[in-house]
Amino acid sequence: MSTVIITNCTNRKRLGGHPPLELCTSSNHSLTAMTAFWLQQVKARTSTRPAESLYTGRSVQDAKWVAQKLDAKLMFASTGLGLIGSEQPCPAYNLTVASEPNSIRPWLGKLGLHPSDWWDAINKHWQRPNPIAALAKRADIKHILIALSANYVDLVANDLAQIATNDLPKLRLFTSRPGIERLPEHFRSLAMPYDERLESSRLAGTRADFPQRSMRHFVELIAAPTDSSSADHQAVTDAMSALTPMDTIKRRRASDEEVKALLIAAWGTHNGSSTRLLRYLRDDALVACEQSRFRSLWLELQKREEHQGKA
Repeated sequence: MSTVIITNCTNRKRLGGHPPLELCTSSNHSLTAMTAFWLQQVKARTSTRPAESLYTGRSVQDAKWVAQKLDAKLMFASTGLGLIGSEQPCPAYNLTVASEPNSIRPWLGKLGLHPSDWWDAINKHWQRPNPIAALAKRADIKHILIALSANYVDLVANDLAQIATNDLPKLRLFTSRPGIERLPEHFRSLAMPYDERLESSRLAGTRADFPQRSMRHFVELIAAPTDSSSADHQAVTDAMSALTPMDTIKRRRASDEEVKALLIAAWGTHNGSSTRLLRYLRDDALVACEQSRFRSLWLELQKREEHQGKA
């Protein structure tokens, strides 16, 4: 194994009709007690499908493409399970570090803790502390491509900080501008300089999948990482310079009720697809709607559609 791809898990999962496991944060348990209780529940649940099949969405598809292209091992940074291989069987669960209804952040905030504290506790419980740093230390691993959203950079920050200086050249990081700002300072030069100009390429997409689209562009651009992170950085800089920034689209703000009305009207046309409805909302209706807000409203409407279908 010479190359490893690490990407974040997604809140979109194939649950296969199984009720997802959710973390009850109503009680003020300590971090140690809560992670032990959570993982006890995880172990008690039947694992329904491998990680690469459980998680869905474009970010996962692009990460799979990169792994296949480089003949690399694909791994997921999971809020609920720690660092896992794509082949690992997983139970249906709902837990995220992003700003979603099932986020771990509010509970951690009440305890004065950070997402990276949760990551450390989860992986320590599995007896694999600092798993990303452990991978970087391995002599048989030449490159590690890490594509993470800003929220997941927060999750693994402590782990990244444990990587030895002489192992840093193995890393190529792909994240958003906010994600770069959340990296340990000495890691920022390892982040490939992708920006909004990527949206004028054929790999345009949403903010949520920007890191994985960037990683795919990188592999399409240079085929594989070189032995020089500065050379790879320059190759991306040159590629971005060749792209023309897209004109900024002005989108209006709308209330939740107005957004839901727009989605209801377009639901049948787009077969209820969350991806297509989000693109419709932003590109056709020209309404501003942040990803987590959209997902919450879409889930509400999906439940209503399911209820009406059973009636």
